[in-house]
Amino acid sequence: MQAVLASIVSVLLFAIGAVHLYWMLGGRKGMAIALPSRGDGSGQPLFKPGRFEIGAVIVLFWAAVMLILMYADLIPVIGPQQLPRLAAWTLAIVFAIRAIGEFHYLGLFKKHRNSPFGRLDTYVYSPLYLVMAGMTWWMIGIS
Repeated sequence: MQAVLASIVSVLLFAIGAVHLYWMLGGRKGMAIALPSRGDGSGQPLFKPGRFEIGAVIVLFWAAVMLILMYADLIPVIGPQQLPRLAAWTLAIVFAIRAIGEFHYLGLFKKHRNSPFGRLDTYVYSPLYLVMAGMTWWMIGIS
């Protein structure tokens, strides 16, 4: 069961990283609904990430994939033997924090919900992170 959970979380994280790679390489489709916008109705994004920032996000997502796969013994551990366990706990906590959000523009308890990003965050992004947090905690609990 641990391998199944690790595989599902890894595929989701890899796919999210692949979408970011598309954006880093110049693709723009879907980017407008992936960025939170100001709550003033202007539709202006809160920030505009550059290629470096998007690349850093890709590295983080794909490093998380590797660490989850290491934790489930699906690939060999590179580095200290405790690294995958620490990383799995850290990822579960980070996923839960992302799902909860910062109470303004991001997460299940945000104030600004009436934007394309806000609606998708409410119904897709935050629940997805909540599910990934639960699956990661369950995966940790199995071992």
